[in-house]
Amino acid sequence: MSASLRSRFPLLLFLLVYLTWSFGTFGHYGMTFDESGVYVRGMALGHSFSHEDTQILFKHAPDDGLVIYDHFYPYVLSLLNPSADIDVYHWLNTLFALTAFILLFELLLVRVQKPWLALLGPVFLALTPRFLGDIPANPKDMPFAVFYLLALGLIYFFHQRSRAGLLAQALLLGLAFGLAESSRILGLTLFPVYVLFDLHFLCRDPKQGWKEWKVHLRDMILLLTSVFIVSSFFLIATWPYLGSNFFLHFKEALDISSDFFWKNPVLFFGQEIPADHLPWTYLPVWFLLTTPLFILFFCATSFFFIPKMMKDPLYILMGVAVTVNGAFYLLFKPVLYDGLRHFLFLLPLLAAIAALSAAHWFQSAKRNGWFKGLLFLLVLNMALVGIHLVRLHPYEYVYFNELTGGLKGSFGKFDNDYWGSSFKEAVEWLEKNEITDPRHTYKVTGSGNRYQILYYFTPNMVWVDDLKDADYYVSYGRDHKQDLANPLQLVHLVERERVPLNYIYKLK
Repeated sequence: MSASLRSRFPLLLFLLVYLTWSFGTFGHYGMTFDESGVYVRGMALGHSFSHEDTQILFKHAPDDGLVIYDHFYPYVLSLLNPSADIDVYHWLNTLFALTAFILLFELLLVRVQKPWLALLGPVFLALTPRFLGDIPANPKDMPFAVFYLLALGLIYFFHQRSRAGLLAQALLLGLAFGLAESSRILGLTLFPVYVLFDLHFLCRDPKQGWKEWKVHLRDMILLLTSVFIVSSFFLIATWPYLGSNFFLHFKEALDISSDFFWKNPVLFFGQEIPADHLPWTYLPVWFLLTTPLFILFFCATSFFFIPKMMKDPLYILMGVAVTVNGAFYLLFKPVLYDGLRHFLFLLPLLAAIAALSAAHWFQSAKRNGWFKGLLFLLVLNMALVGIHLVRLHPYEYVYFNELTGGLKGSFGKFDNDYWGSSFKEAVEWLEKNEITDPRHTYKVTGSGNRYQILYYFTPNMVWVDDLKDADYYVSYGRDHKQDLANPLQLVHLVERERVPLNYIYKLK
C-alpha cells in the first residue's frame, strides 16, 4: 500500500493544484449559449422519472432538444445542485473532469513505470487550453470526452489483463460505452476502435493459427454483442424517447448526428461559410491552430521518429481511436461549427500520445545527451501556454497557438467567443459603471441567448427584445451581431490580449 501511494505522490500534488484551481475559479465563468437548456433538460429527465411525465417521450419539432438527446449527465448534476445555481454547476463540472486527468496518469503509469513521467499526461491535458477552457461551462462535449476516455481505459485494462471474465467485461464496457453514447451518439465509434485494436495485436502474434483466430473472433463477437446489449439497455433506461421505439429512434439519432440542422455561417479564414458547406480542412486546421505546439511536436515525432512506440499498446489504442474518428469525419462529413468543440474528446487522446512520446524522448535524451536542451524547449513552450491561460482567464477556450500569432492573429479570421461566456463580465461592468442608480430601471438587450445575459441582472435591470426600446445593448462578435448598434455608442469592450470578445453600447 505504501509503495502504491508513493508511486502516486506526483498525482496527489497535481490533484492539490487542480482542486485549488477548481475552488478558486468556479465562480468566474459565465453561462455559455445553450448551457441553461442542457441543465433544464436534465431536470426534465428527472421529472419524467419521478412523475412519470410522458412529454419527454414525444417529439414536437425536428430539433426538439428535449427528446432527440439523452440527458443523463445533466440529470445527475440536477440531483447534486437542486438550487440550479450556475456557479455550482460549473464547480461540479470541474470536479467531474478530474476523472480524465486521473485516468491519464494511471494509464501512463502502467506504461512508463515512472510516476513523474506519468504526470506528463495530466499536465499536458491541463495545458491544453481548448480542453481546460471547456471544462466548467460545457456540459455536453466535456462529459463525452471523459466518458470516451474512460471506455478506452477499460479497453486497455482488459487487454492487459485478459483473465477478466466475459461477464465483467461486458457489464463494465457496456456501461462505459453507454455513458459515452448517452453524451454523444458518436460514442458508437468505440466499437470499431475495439475491433481494430484487438485485431492489431492478434495479427502481430505469430502463434495464432486459423484455429486460434476462429476462437478469438468468436469470443470478440460474443463480447461486443453483449456490450452493445448492455449499452443499449442503459440508453433505453436514461433516454425515454429512444426507449419508446428503440430501433426507429436510434436510426433517427444517427441521421441527426450526421446531418445536423444547424446551418448558420461559420468564420473560417476570414470568410463566412455555411456550416454544411465547410471544406474538409476545417477540423484539421482548427486542431493545428489551437493545440499547443509542444503537444503537436510530440505527437508528430511519435509517429516518425520513435519506432518502438508502434509496439506500445496504449499508443496503438489512442492512435486507433484518433484514426477511426478522423476517418468518420472524412467519410460522413458531419455538420461542424464552434471550431473543434464537437471533437473535443480527441484532445485527451492527443495529450496521452504526446505524453508517451515525451517520456520516450526523455529516456532517450538522457542516454544521448539531449535531455537538457529538450527539457528547456518543452518548459519554455509550456510556460508560454501557461501565460496565455492566465491572460485569457476565464475564456481559455479562445486560445490560438503561435502558428496564428495567438488570439490577436486569429481575430477576424476565426470565431473566438462563439459561446458568449463573456456576457457575464459585460453585465457586471454595466452594473459597476453605468447602472448605478438603484431607483431607476434600466432596459437591456443583447445578442446570444437571453438567459445567459439576464441571469446576471440586478433588480433594477430588465430585459427588452427590441433594440429601439433598450438603454444598453451587449453583444459578442459572432455573426457580426455587434454591428446592429451604432459603433459611435460603444462605451466598453470586454477584451483579452487586446482582442474584443464582447461589446457594450449605450443607446440612450
